[in-house]
Amino acid sequence: MPDTRKRVALVDADAGGEGGAALLMLEDFADALRAYARMGGAEPPETLWLEPGEPAWGGRPDALVIAFHLRGSTLPERVGRAADAAAGGAVPSYALCCTDGFDAADALPALDALAARCGATWRGGVSAGGGALVPLTARSPRMGTLRRWRSEAVDALVAAVRMGVGVEEAAALTRDETRRREGGVILARCPLPRPVYRLVGRLAERPR
Repeated sequence: MPDTRKRVALVDADAGGEGGAALLMLEDFADALRAYARMGGAEPPETLWLEPGEPAWGGRPDALVIAFHLRGSTLPERVGRAADAAAGGAVPSYALCCTDGFDAADALPALDALAARCGATWRGGVSAGGGALVPLTARSPRMGTLRRWRSEAVDALVAAVRMGVGVEEAAALTRDETRRREGGVILARCPLPRPVYRLVGRLAERPR
């Protein structure tokens, strides 16, 4: 697989801070981006960590990945500011989202709003259902039962970024017919049954 990206900007557009779900997913993406480049015998792209709203074109990146944790149904303004910065610099933009909802498709309206903010720079992204599990499973095996679907979706996004194309085009080029996609968004299922995830979500919300 040819690497067309030399510099990739990463934005944690969430307020979760250290150990937050969005940051954990973005770190996993960055690790996978470097690993797959090395496996292909290429120099790993440089990663630039930006703040939401920071002009993406300042470091002259070839692509921008915006990560966020969706706790409701509407696009958080911090995420919108990151998209505005990308659109202003005409930087190809991707999203990495996890939703507290059980169904990954719950995030599609917010991702549609993000696509509108990005405009012509939008290239698609990932939505992972069962977002409350992300911090809880951070130390579990990447391709184990609790992380596999999320990890495979991240890997598919890595492929799109490395090739410099949108999510749908990357799926066609790699003949990926196994992952559910809607409107250029890869949907990663929650690994737990709905009743079990509901219980886990309630436990995760309890103050420690």
